[in-house]
Amino acid sequence: MKIALLCLALVPAAVWAGSATADAEAFVHFPKLAERVLAGDAQAFREVLAQADVTPPGERLEELAELSSRFVRLAPAEFLRGQADAPTCFGVSFMGASYVDNDMARERERTLRRNALEAVTDPALSSAKRRCLQELDR
Repeated sequence: MKIALLCLALVPAAVWAGSATADAEAFVHFPKLAERVLAGDAQAFREVLAQADVTPPGERLEELAELSSRFVRLAPAEFLRGQADAPTCFGVSFMGASYVDNDMARERERTLRRNALEAVTDPALSSAKRRCLQELDR
């Protein structure tokens, strides 16, 4: 019985990890980085931010923005920690191709991101939280 319960507990984690890998394959320019970011790796997210600082506008920068936008809900406190010293909140309001012409999905995603950010209670992140929420609501 205990083994069966353990197996049931591990199935969602395995499915989610497999899903992150499958999602990462959609990222053409940064597939390995995407895999790590989508698994909730804070160091990988910081690499996204560093890469974004030196990447010119175009599809590579959009891919980095997409990764950043996905990290908001995966690890909101780490997302804010990474944005703490930045003048903007890279990726917080970025909506990728799956939200084009879908107002309802865009609004639902904004709400989910807002809820994730609002749930962060660390006072050291309050300034970044306020800035990112303002940018999200624009």
